[in-house]
Amino acid sequence: MPIGGDGARRAIRGDAATARFEARRGGGLGVAALVGNWMLPLCVAIVATSACGALARRLGQGKVVGELVAGLLLGPSVLGSIGGPGYHALFSPAAAAVLAKLGELGLVFLMFQTGAHIAGDLRKSNSTAWAPIGIAALGMAFPFAMGCGLAYFGDTAFAAPNVPRLASVLFCGIALSVSALPVMARIVAEAGIAEHPCARVAIIAATITDAAGWFMLASVGAIATSGFSASPAVRSLLLLAAFFGASLTIVRFAVHALLDTAKRWSGNSAMLVCALCYVLLSAWGATALGFHSAFGALIAAVNMAGRRDLLRVWQRTFSGLAELVLTPLFFVSAGLQASASALNSAVLWGWLVLFLVAGIGGKFGGCYLGARLCRIDPMQARVIGVLMNTRGTVELMVLSIGLQLQLISASIYTILLVATLAMTAASAQLTHKWARGERGAARQTMAVNTG
Repeated sequence: MPIGGDGARRAIRGDAATARFEARRGGGLGVAALVGNWMLPLCVAIVATSACGALARRLGQGKVVGELVAGLLLGPSVLGSIGGPGYHALFSPAAAAVLAKLGELGLVFLMFQTGAHIAGDLRKSNSTAWAPIGIAALGMAFPFAMGCGLAYFGDTAFAAPNVPRLASVLFCGIALSVSALPVMARIVAEAGIAEHPCARVAIIAATITDAAGWFMLASVGAIATSGFSASPAVRSLLLLAAFFGASLTIVRFAVHALLDTAKRWSGNSAMLVCALCYVLLSAWGATALGFHSAFGALIAAVNMAGRRDLLRVWQRTFSGLAELVLTPLFFVSAGLQASASALNSAVLWGWLVLFLVAGIGGKFGGCYLGARLCRIDPMQARVIGVLMNTRGTVELMVLSIGLQLQLISASIYTILLVATLAMTAASAQLTHKWARGERGAARQTMAVNTG
């Protein structure tokens, strides 16, 4: 029977009634049940992240800190403990699955935007400037060694099940050694020190650090999936190298040619569609090969970092959706995976303190030593060390990938998550305090000179 007019409306009503019947019967979620299951928690998550992000900014913190706190508040440790059955109805398994998928899409978008920023800064940086390279090298080596040492001598409960201990050890070293370029750039801008020499050096050093950290994480993830057996491990590394190599050569050439053709034929909209499809296909390809989707998005970012025309259109088109919905959902998912039960003993709190000391002391000490070896003033070297302790976005991406790849247990994930919040908050506060002191000293000097 042809469907049109009243027939179409009857068919739609029939489909809706069927979906409701299936949902009541328990035979499946159904369309109506799925809509009811995930749209309300999505709305709750958006409101919570927006409110907590705005509050964090008023307290001198980055928005990412507030978004992560929102995830913790919405998680089972806080809202779940007081919400009872209502909480489980709101954040049902079906709703959590949808939010997790949207959060992964947010991670892909965030990884692309962050990777494009990192790759662009590396191209603009002066390769003969050895100070950022030395700072990045020592700023990674010290906390990496300390993180590996803590994980090696730590409680065996930290190790994830069915994953070789070496994977967890290496991952903890990587987690403590990275910085967070996007959050650092925001802190520097809000503090008004973007043109200060030490801020520029710290940003370049963080760019180098994050690029090296992603490569190390990809390598450890590839080896871990092979079970650290010699032959599968070599195969995984070769597969990773082949994926990177093919993406940065053959695929890169084809993508740029496609983008140019699309722009000539249909303008920026067609170019943007091609770029979006490439980012998603690259993320899918990485997943199909056994890696994380974020690595595929990172490769796409490196390949398209030089397309300023594309990045401007991407920013205008997707920045609102990514900033208001997708990226906050990633941080909410990160908070939902944490559990207060992971810190239910004095021993675990002690390990948290040790990880904080190792993360802050190792990063600050390595960066300060690297800056002093490059003959940077002691005060500026201290500021560089403080800025490099900014973790935030990149650290959260690393932790989420590690948990999804089962490189770490829920206990150490929660410990490192809390440590990330503390290190980022301390870095922001100390940077703003130093910036206010610099402005006060400048005004005092100007007053003396004019007087």
